[in-house]
Amino acid sequence: MDQKFIGHHIKKFFNGQHSDYTPDWYIDVGLVILQTMVIQIIMPIVNTVKGFAIPIIKQKINSSFTDDPYKTSSTSMAKYKATYGGEEYLIHFKYSDILVIVYVACLYGIGIPLLFPVASLALGVTWINERIQTAYQVKQPPAMDDTMTQNAMGLLKIAPIMLLVNGYWMLSNRMIYANFWSYISTNDETMSSGHILKIENEINWASPILVMVIASFAILVLQFVFAPFLQAWGFTMAAQDIVVDEDLPNFFDAVMLSQADEIVMESKNVKSSYGIEIMDPITVDRLDNTQMPKKSIQGTPWYQILSNMQYADDFYYIGAFVDEREKLIKDGDMEEGNDCEQSDIVMILLNLSCVPDEIAQRFDFKAGF
Repeated sequence: MDQKFIGHHIKKFFNGQHSDYTPDWYIDVGLVILQTMVIQIIMPIVNTVKGFAIPIIKQKINSSFTDDPYKTSSTSMAKYKATYGGEEYLIHFKYSDILVIVYVACLYGIGIPLLFPVASLALGVTWINERIQTAYQVKQPPAMDDTMTQNAMGLLKIAPIMLLVNGYWMLSNRMIYANFWSYISTNDETMSSGHILKIENEINWASPILVMVIASFAILVLQFVFAPFLQAWGFTMAAQDIVVDEDLPNFFDAVMLSQADEIVMESKNVKSSYGIEIMDPITVDRLDNTQMPKKSIQGTPWYQILSNMQYADDFYYIGAFVDEREKLIKDGDMEEGNDCEQSDIVMILLNLSCVPDEIAQRFDFKAGF
């Protein structure tokens, strides 16, 4: 990349309208930041109201304003579920909202103290509305590990450091707190703030924060540079995984009956209807004879793609374990005896590796295949 191009944009980045946290900056930029944070209070309420209103409107249109859930204009079960089943819970957006609120409050809160109560109110409103949306509006969120939470917590740890560093710079502004001024040649020229980074012998109003900044960076250096030595000397807890005996039963003794039926019924259907064996027969037999578990697996225990309801809806797939599924499937012809082929073809194509090549090459996926 051209050095002139990079230099131009770097110079442009540091050559804005306001060279420092001047009184004009608080009027032009600080007020906008505060207004944006106020909007962060309002938006969760708007999203909650929208989350109730839009599905009701869609459901009324879908039922021709009869409020009868059995009267529908949907042409497939997937479209019907999309109308009545709620939206997906986009948890990564929720983390980003929280990070924005915390970082903006910490970055500019020392200079704009109103940001702290506004941010607290925004987090409280967000928490209340998220609970309402999770309980009444969205689909059940997927079961995930704590990786995303740990990443968010790691990012949040940096916010207090930014509060101290930028807070010291805002408080040490001589133009605001020491009535500093300088001459300007024209009205269009921006007055210099006389604000430079230097270590002064005198103690002023910003010195306590400067001490905390130095102490914080000293602690960070001790944690990241000397952490192995501190652990060896016994000053910190060793970063070792604690092995916990969860007293979990055997896998086949923890599978719920409905979960076992997903594999057993689908395997028997594909084998009897199409002569294809897509599952290990020993595993199928073991699942077919499983009993009601005392401790059951939460969520789906299977790694096949159709166990994820989002993929199943995208494929318009209704499994053989669903009772009377032919009544829920609408295919492209008027013949009623072949409706299940619409879902079976999805299962066969996803398990095409179980079919010998010479047979798969003769497949003709038409009605009655």
